[in-house]
Amino acid sequence: MGYTRANWHSGLTYQQTCHECKQIIQYTDYNLDFRPWFPDGFVYCPRCKSPLRHNEMYAINIPQPSPVVTASPNNGTPAAFCSMCGKKFSDNDRFCSGCGAKR
Repeated sequence: MGYTRANWHSGLTYQQTCHECKQIIQYTDYNLDFRPWFPDGFVYCPRCKSPLRHNEMYAINIPQPSPVVTASPNNGTPAAFCSMCGKKFSDNDRFCSGCGAKR
């Protein structure tokens, strides 16, 4: 059984540094090559031609999840104030407790 290229491509870009010549290499999963001793795949350094083992943690353009907006708790009816004296009505008030005006 031979090793073949992956049948799927994530479309992500990966970046790692060569341990021999310290060059930063960016590649996609289309550039990966597979061998039995590198089952996750590898790429060759363009400068020194040494094989670099691939890992998914080298991905640099992973889409970040959008922040979840939580709804503020609904307090029921909004606070109502008397138009005559400005005193706040209670939840079940129909008349102002300060001046007696109707809600």
